Amino acid sequence: MTPPRDRRRPDAAAANTALTPNTEPLRVGAGTAEQAAAPASKPTMRVPFGSYLPPDLQREYKARCVLLGIEMQDGLEEALRDWLAKHPA
Repeated sequence: MTPPRDRRRPDAAAANTALTPNTEPLRVGAGTAEQAAAPASKPTMRVPFGSYLPPDLQREYKARCVLLGIEMQDGLEEALRDWLAKHPA
């Protein structure tokens, strides 16, 4: 039977920096390029919203948002505002 290997972890100073992701240029949410280029306005307060969709519709919507370079919440807000304008109370 072989003896167990020594499983010491390297200290933080000796960590391989090539394995550490560089997230510095990464921007998400309000820091995306499209929103950064837009004129500064009062931030929109948003509340959580959940729903159930057919999987194929959700997949197509998500893919379309990626292709258009918009966030899903922005596309959903636009769709809901259009629907509300089309169906006034």
